[in-house]
Amino acid sequence: MFKIFLWLRALLFIFFVVIHTFISSLFVISLLLIKAPRSWVDWFIRDYWCKTMVKLAGIEVELSGVENIPQDTGFLYLFTHSSHLDIPVLFSQSPKSFRFGAKSSLFKIPIFGYAITLSGTLPISRENRSKVFEVYRQAEERVAKGEAFALAPEGGRRKSDEIKDFKSGPFLFAINAKMPIVPVVLCGVDRCLPNGSVFINTSRFKQKVGMRILPAMDLKGYNPEQVKQLKDQVREQMVKTYEEMKPLYLN
Repeated sequence: MFKIFLWLRALLFIFFVVIHTFISSLFVISLLLIKAPRSWVDWFIRDYWCKTMVKLAGIEVELSGVENIPQDTGFLYLFTHSSHLDIPVLFSQSPKSFRFGAKSSLFKIPIFGYAITLSGTLPISRENRSKVFEVYRQAEERVAKGEAFALAPEGGRRKSDEIKDFKSGPFLFAINAKMPIVPVVLCGVDRCLPNGSVFINTSRFKQKVGMRILPAMDLKGYNPEQVKQLKDQVREQMVKTYEEMKPLYLN
């Protein structure tokens, strides 16, 4: 009977996400079009859209490292990526708002695509490297004004419990924008919603997820020629943290 309940919840969650995201998108569009304070938009995205979704998905986030988030400057979250729910989890827990990078196909979804466009999401065309770097270049001015961003250095979602090799693009973006990097290690989100599935928590009622925010790295002394060194250094740090978290959240 309990198994049936979990599958029923998983099915209902699909319908909930579609409707919830549609309504949330309409509200975000309305707030931005009337030029409401950005804090209102950020509150709505974090507290209404993301926190509600994370809670109903049965996710309990154990968060640490909030003190490592820069307060008075733009920065770049670099997060491990294994599930569609990574961004909602990150949004729901971050005390500072940010804009994320999303694959370009998401911008074609009616209503939702317009909402993320207006909100300043970065369109990432994985098949067009030069276009991606132009998006990053244009975003540098926003960083100078204090905006924060979030990108997945692995590129797309991974399908295993091993962190993939990192792409150079996010690191070049951070170096050129002279903004700090804030590594974020998420562990266990894919146990709630695995890559390739649309059904949440079909084997358990709750899923504990770990989110560790590592110390920020100041990149003012780096140049683009050092991108491989930086990329390897950050990946090594994130892999070490992820391996420490595995016994706690991957079961």
